[in-house]
Amino acid sequence: MAYITEIGNDNEVDKLLNRVFTSPVRTGYVEVGEDKFCLPVYYRQYEESLKKFEIYDDDVFVCGHPKTGTTWCTEMVWLIVNNLNYEEALKKDLDKRVSQPELCCLADGELFKNICYDEYVSLRYIEEAKRPRCIKTHLPWSLLHEQITNGTKTPKMVVMLRNPEDTCVSLYHHSQIIDQYTGTFKEFCTLFVAGRVSFGPFWKQVLSFWEQRNRPNLLFIRYNEMKENLPDVIRKVATFLGKALAEEEIKKLSEHLSFESMKKNPKINREELYKTIRKSGYSTGDSCFIRSGQVRAFKSKMSPDMIKKFEMWTKENLVGTGVSVE
Repeated sequence: MAYITEIGNDNEVDKLLNRVFTSPVRTGYVEVGEDKFCLPVYYRQYEESLKKFEIYDDDVFVCGHPKTGTTWCTEMVWLIVNNLNYEEALKKDLDKRVSQPELCCLADGELFKNICYDEYVSLRYIEEAKRPRCIKTHLPWSLLHEQITNGTKTPKMVVMLRNPEDTCVSLYHHSQIIDQYTGTFKEFCTLFVAGRVSFGPFWKQVLSFWEQRNRPNLLFIRYNEMKENLPDVIRKVATFLGKALAEEEIKKLSEHLSFESMKKNPKINREELYKTIRKSGYSTGDSCFIRSGQVRAFKSKMSPDMIKKFEMWTKENLVGTGVSVE
C-alpha cells in the first residue's frame, strides 16, 4: 500500500486548503504516495478495497483529472461499448451506468448520503455490474487497481487530456457546488497549482498516465480534439474498442454528444442532484454541472498575472516529456 500522511497546517497553502476546502462532509485531506497526491481523508479507509476488487480484461476505463472532459468522454464510450443503446442511455443516469470506484472516499458517506448518495456509491455496485463494465476514475496511474498497474489485467483505458487553465476554472465552479468550497477564485488557483485539490497535483496525475503511453490498452484523447472534430474522435475510440460504426451512426452519436444536447440531457447534466444539493444548503455556488464547455475560456476569468503563472508552471512540468494537452 502507498504511504499516506494527513495534511496539516504546516505551511500557508495547507492552511488555506484546510480553511476554505473542508466542511462537515469533508473534514480533511491526506497526501498519498511518492507524488503526494491530495485526496480526502476518507481515502485511507478505502485504499485496500480500491486496490483489490476484481478487474476484467473486458472492462473499459475512462481516466483523467476531474473536469478534463471525462463525463463527456464517458457518455461516448458507454454508448460505443453498448452498441449505441440510446434507449437505455436516456432512461438511466450516466452515474449509474458507469461506476466510479473512488466515489466512496470523496466524503463522509454517513453525512452525505442523505443529500445525494445512494447504493451506487459503493464498490459492491461495481462488482455486481453487468459486463462489459464501463468505469470512470480520476485516480492517477500509481493508485489504480494493482491488477492494472502490474499488467495482470489489461482493460481498455481512454485517457482524457485538457489544458490546466480551463480545467481549473471548471473545477472551481464544480467545487463550489459539490465540495462546499468557500474561498475565492484566486485562492483556488493557488491551491490548484500547488497540487492541493483532490487528485492533484495536476501534472503528476497527467504524467502518471503519459509514462504508460506505450501500453497498447491505453488511448489518449484531448478535449480540444473532441471540440474540433468529434466525428473523428468517435471513429478513433470505436476502432480502439473494436467496434465498427457506419457514418450515419457516427453522425447521430455526434449530435447526441453535442454540447447543446449534453447540457439539456437530464441523465448526464445531474440537474436533479444539483437541485437537491442546493435545497440542502450544502452548496456554496450556483453554477451547473455542464457549464460552458469552451476551449481557452479561462482568458475571461483569470488575470494576466495568473495566466502567466500557469504558463510558467506548465513549462516547468512538461520540459522533455512530449506531452501536449492542446
